This record gives sequence, C-alpha cells and structure tokens, in this order.
Amino acid sequence: MTFRNLRLALAPVAVLSGGLLLSWNASASVINTLLTGSTGTVTVSLPSLIFNNDPAAGAGCTTTLGRGCNSDVTTNTTLSFIGGPLAVQEGIYVNNNDLTLTSPSASDANQFLTFAGHPNLVFSMVWPPGPGSPNTNCATANSNGLSCSVFAGSPIVLTYLNGHTSASVGVVGKASDTGVAGLAGGSTYSGGFSQTFTDVLPNGTAPTPQNIQLFFCPGVVCTPADFASGRNVTTSQSGSFTATSIPEPSSIFLGSLGVVMLLVGAKFRKSHGTRV
Repeated sequence: MTFRNLRLALAPVAVLSGGLLLSWNASASVINTLLTGSTGTVTVSLPSLIFNNDPAAGAGCTTTLGRGCNSDVTTNTTLSFIGGPLAVQEGIYVNNNDLTLTSPSASDANQFLTFAGHPNLVFSMVWPPGPGSPNTNCATANSNGLSCSVFAGSPIVLTYLNGHTSASVGVVGKASDTGVAGLAGGSTYSGGFSQTFTDVLPNGTAPTPQNIQLFFCPGVVCTPADFASGRNVTTSQSGSFTATSIPEPSSIFLGSLGVVMLLVGAKFRKSHGTRV
C-alpha cells in the first residue's frame, strides 16, 4: 500500500474521530464554579425554602421561564460554557421560587437554575435535595461543627457555629449550555445553598440549632400542626455550584474508532509488499 492509499484509508478515521469528539465536547462544555446570591434572601419554614425577589438582578428581571429573578451571579464566578461568561449580578431563577419537598418543585427539577442573559444555560437537579442530617436531636448540636436536621427527611442541615447557625442544602445534577435537551449529555455538578442565622429568632431566642428546632417545633418532634403553622424565618442566602466532571468519550466513539482501525489494518496487511 502506498502512502497515498494509506492516507485515503485513514481519512474515515479522522472524520469519525473529529465528528464524535466535537459532539462529545459540545454536550459537556459547562465547567468550573457558579456563585450566587449576593443580595438574595430566603424564607425558611418547615415545608419549604422560598427564594425572594433579588434586588441586585434589577426590576423586571426574568429568565426563560418568565417568572422573575430570585438570585444573582456574584463575583469570583468562574463558570465556563459556550456562549459565556456570566455577568456579575445577572439574574437567576431558582426552581419554581422554592425548594419544597412536594410539587410543583419536583416538576421543575430539569430547570432548577435558569439565567436572565443566557437562555441556553440550564442546571437540573436530582430530586429531592439533600439528604439532611440523620441526627434530629438538635440539643446535641451545641458546639462548633456539630449538626442536626429539624425533622427526619428535612434536606436542611443546621450546624452550630460560635453561638449561631449555618444552614445548608446540598444538590447535585447536570448542567447544559444547549438547553434542557442537552442535559442528558451535560456536565455533572455538585453544590448547594447556605444561610447563616445570626439574628435573634422571632421567639426571642438565640439562633442555635436547638432553638431553631424549638421555634419551628415547640414539642421537639414536629407535628402536622407545626407544618401548618406558617412559622418562618427570613435570612440571607448564597450558593455555590461546581461542574467538576466531563463525561469520558462514549463507548460508541471508542467502538466505532476501533472497527475502522481494524478495517484499515486488515487492508494494509493484505496489500503490504505490493507496490504500485
């Protein structure tokens, strides 16, 4: 086989490799970290986290869902994607304005985060959020680093911190810069929201994990009446979401490339020694 013939035989390999690699890269191009919530607040109750309108995003801010903006992009965001970067204080809409444990939040899991200036960028979320802490006795969360959740199944983890409380909710999912249709092949991410309770609670007690539990559930064990009570606390919130993994080349790509190389190799062996 001459060099010219070998080059022609290898041409399909280059075409196939390039096309599949371009497809692979395009489907998982979201990478690095999104930081959110410089001026946003969240209202916490037993059944939900309600994200309130974010003034930093500007009046009339909306995303592709047409529901306003309840968070915004903060400085030090390093998220990279096709069509980026994000602008500081660009409006974000968080999952149907809430993170309740029931619908309609679950139905919006594929549009967990959407963006005012980048309609093709979307984050999904594995439902439900969390999990929270297995410890529901918040009286034991009484020194730095010890944690609890107010009730079993709550996604919110309360952590004692120098006399006040850090509350966090973890999420994982996919990120796509080609809309919801690109989520299946999108980058994976992990992250969540955090809130810091430093003000005295509405019942006049210090914001420790134990006092937060007693505020929401005075009998320690939460009852249906406690869930229906409407008791809530509003505090600042922030979020951090890092896309850390890009899918490996697919088995289709590797298998197809292998088949083509075998065919080329067979042809080369068959014609080896025959000069034209």
